[in-house]
Amino acid sequence: AETQGKGKLVVGADESIVFNKDLKFKSASGLGATQTIKNPEIDKAYQTMLKASYGLLDNLDVYIKLGAADYKVKADSYVGSSKYADEKINTDTGFAYGLGLKGTWELGNDWLLGYDLQYSRSKHEANVTESVVGGASDSTKYKSTVVQEWHLAPYVARRINNFTPYLGVRYSDMRLNMKNPSASGWTDDHKYEADDNVGIFAGTDYKIGENWKLNLEGRFIDETAMSFGATYRF
Repeated sequence: AETQGKGKLVVGADESIVFNKDLKFKSASGLGATQTIKNPEIDKAYQTMLKASYGLLDNLDVYIKLGAADYKVKADSYVGSSKYADEKINTDTGFAYGLGLKGTWELGNDWLLGYDLQYSRSKHEANVTESVVGGASDSTKYKSTVVQEWHLAPYVARRINNFTPYLGVRYSDMRLNMKNPSASGWTDDHKYEADDNVGIFAGTDYKIGENWKLNLEGRFIDETAMSFGATYRF
């Protein structure tokens, strides 16, 4: 929740787990005239990241995150009003990165206001399995699957001994695009985006000595997710 201080470098690692996130189907090439995709959702996702933050000012940090991510998405395929098949999208573990800014304002009595602005992106290959109701299954591999998201997250926090609990509201925009090569270049085959853009998050930092901090956070409404991590301040 706190910024690091001007000229200070902080390194750490965090793990983020998404248990559920509703998506919205936008478009897909190759569908029949009456075929559509309904009820898409991220069934499980993981992000494992290394993070480095640097204090540009006492109340402003810039940071970069590098690591890996993978996603599991499920959806229903409909023809007209009848369910045609179950769709499952499983990505491989792909390279992920993020860039962000974090700023704070001191309010006195150990209260502070903060904000986090972040963009993240990962690229994968994905295997899409279509299991026809009462029929056979068919799989297609998509060579370029990109997941990207940006968010703006204001929050309020308070220092209580070694703890700094915080609570905030997050606006986020997440998109999943799946492409395959074709004779004329890349073709957009599947496009999804987040169904809900506004959620809440709550968490706490725990200070260990002068240099180490642990973090635990939960996110709700726009997604059901949690993250945990540790940082070291030089």
